[in-house]
Amino acid sequence: MHFDHIDYSHKYLEDILCIIRKGILQKQAVLNKNRREGLNSQPLVDSFNAIGTTYAVSKTWIGVQKEHEREDNKGREDIYFYLNDDNYTRIFFVEAKRLPKYDSTGEEEYVIGESSKPSGGIQRYKLGNHGDYSLRHNGIIAYVENKSIEEWILNINDKITSEYPNDSLLVPTNFENEYTSTHNYLNQEGEFLMHHFWINLTKN
Repeated sequence: MHFDHIDYSHKYLEDILCIIRKGILQKQAVLNKNRREGLNSQPLVDSFNAIGTTYAVSKTWIGVQKEHEREDNKGREDIYFYLNDDNYTRIFFVEAKRLPKYDSTGEEEYVIGESSKPSGGIQRYKLGNHGDYSLRHNGIIAYVENKSIEEWILNINDKITSEYPNDSLLVPTNFENEYTSTHNYLNQEGEFLMHHFWINLTKN
């Protein structure tokens, strides 16, 4: 895939992905499908931050926090990665989603969702309500609480085909339960790459 420029998310991408993989591996056993997503995200964030700020996988200090507040009041991302510079520069954003969505047995807001405002994970990035147009890599962590991951992949890919036919489907990487997909912005030209990390909580 070709991008017109090298952005911060590209420069530190491999370090960030390694932090996420190691953090999920460390904390998966304490996650629980009966908790709301914020309570599951907190131990992951703590682990990500410990890994990123102790140079465990990178020569660069990378901090991680929950709930990045946006100046445009369009919402907040669940998790963000940042540098230890004067501006605490944000370099990667992650949205967390439950599969299925809260208080549902089969619905999802992974692709699109409409309540009082757009609530779909991919949808928010496409609209620019999440992430940053200067960063062409973003993430989603999915807490899979029922069905199988294979069933949800079919469901999510069907929804992408239906709602965003010009975008790519989720395709597996070389890492277990990890996928990528490419999406076009809705309000401006350009595309971005999504990194999907799915955590199986059906037995937790």
